[in-house]
Amino acid sequence: MKIRIFLRQFASLLKLLAVLLLVPGAVAAYFGETGGVISFALTSLLTLVTGIILGRLSSDEEPGLKEGFALVALGWLGAAFFGALPYFFLGTSMIDALFESMSAFTTTGSSILTEYNAHGYWIINSTLAQSSIAHHLEMGLWSVSGNATLFRPRYSADQTYMGLLFWRSFAQWLGGMGIILLFVAILPRLGVVGRQLYRAEVPGPDKESLTPRIRQTARVLWAVYILLTVAEIVLLFLAGMPLFDSFCNTFASMATGGFSPQGTSIMAYNSWIIDSIIALFMFLAGANFALHYKMLTSDRNALFRDPEFRFYALIVVAATLIIVLWGGLGGDIFHKIQLAGFQVISIMTTTGFATANFDQWTAASKFTLLLLMIIGACAGSTGGAIKVVRILLVLKSGYRELFHALHPKAVIPVRLGAFPLRDEILRQSNIFVASYLIIFAVASLLLAVISFDDPRMNFETIISAVATTLGNVGPGFGMVGPMYSYANIHPAGKMLLFFCMWIGRLEVMTALVLFVPEFWKK
Repeated sequence: MKIRIFLRQFASLLKLLAVLLLVPGAVAAYFGETGGVISFALTSLLTLVTGIILGRLSSDEEPGLKEGFALVALGWLGAAFFGALPYFFLGTSMIDALFESMSAFTTTGSSILTEYNAHGYWIINSTLAQSSIAHHLEMGLWSVSGNATLFRPRYSADQTYMGLLFWRSFAQWLGGMGIILLFVAILPRLGVVGRQLYRAEVPGPDKESLTPRIRQTARVLWAVYILLTVAEIVLLFLAGMPLFDSFCNTFASMATGGFSPQGTSIMAYNSWIIDSIIALFMFLAGANFALHYKMLTSDRNALFRDPEFRFYALIVVAATLIIVLWGGLGGDIFHKIQLAGFQVISIMTTTGFATANFDQWTAASKFTLLLLMIIGACAGSTGGAIKVVRILLVLKSGYRELFHALHPKAVIPVRLGAFPLRDEILRQSNIFVASYLIIFAVASLLLAVISFDDPRMNFETIISAVATTLGNVGPGFGMVGPMYSYANIHPAGKMLLFFCMWIGRLEVMTALVLFVPEFWKK
């Protein structure tokens, strides 16, 4: 790889990020947060100056394949580092700031902010709610926001940083469709590297281009993304959610990220209408955005004819049924379906919102959710993990091998719908799944070694922590459950999970290619 050629594109990416950092700075100014304004302004300035300096050191030569891979892989690390500075300037340690920033950009939704998750479930459900709320307000752990039933988490004893809350969700929204894809859509004259950036950034085994020009395809995908975002904001606001919360929760749900401005996630709103709206848009965000575009422009049945989407919907229905029947949920059948359906969609799309403390559900429910964390959403969506289409291809490939055992001379193409697939796509999918599971196993072992002397880090916690970070899901079980945070994990464990989030968002191969010695040769 030629470093100076890479620096040119990397510098442009930092300049774009510097401009985007002004948005949460403006939100902080609107709420009169002097500290927030200063932290975002300083971060934007540092990012811009770094971009200018790196740009001066760069070369104007045409970037190639290696430089494209480097920009995608290192671009996410750069965004996470500079995106962490506002947290650091407002009092968070650097390791925690990096963890929170990477969690936001990769749309993971795992948080290390202690006050954010500490007491929410207990307050909402306690029979002594009034006195408990008064106590926590007096102690400075919570603050009332508009509607008296909503409680905004504090990041310090004397300040609620609305700008930082907005930045967490906004960074997720940027990372959902992909900050690199935004870079491709905005920056002209990327040449050959633009197609490489698109292929490395868009999730899934088949990188379908909607238009002949990659830049136009990126713009189309972002246009669909923005359209659905605006629709959800309007519907949530009409359903009674405060406007600020409507923006933050929409950013998180369309990005399948999961950061909410409320400490108890979506359960804080106590509204089946809000739950239904968010569940619908999470489900849509978990589908292929190329199919959304086709539905809006040329083929209204594009989603329903797609075999991956049908399998995706089938898994959602089956998992919901399992939890309704064997989840040990209370209430009538409609309440069970509401709780189970929302949580299944939230976990499978790798969003991580919660309307219940699913860590207290039965083993059958938790194992079902763990499988969904590993499977993930559809290719071409904003979701993470392995992807439904790869699971489908593994099943089809496995069936073909079984058939070949009985009929060795038979020629059986693997089809996805009506179209036969090239063996190259099957090979890549199988290698991806194998690599993903190997990384999952190795990371789980490393986290277990790091946490060997912490009795709270049991098997369930370790497995789910790696599954949720590698799959960009968010909450897990045990100490990292939906009503807790990642704050108490060993610093080395946090950095391990930091890289799990990065590897998962880059779909493994784009990250692993950096470790091939040949990559760094000119």
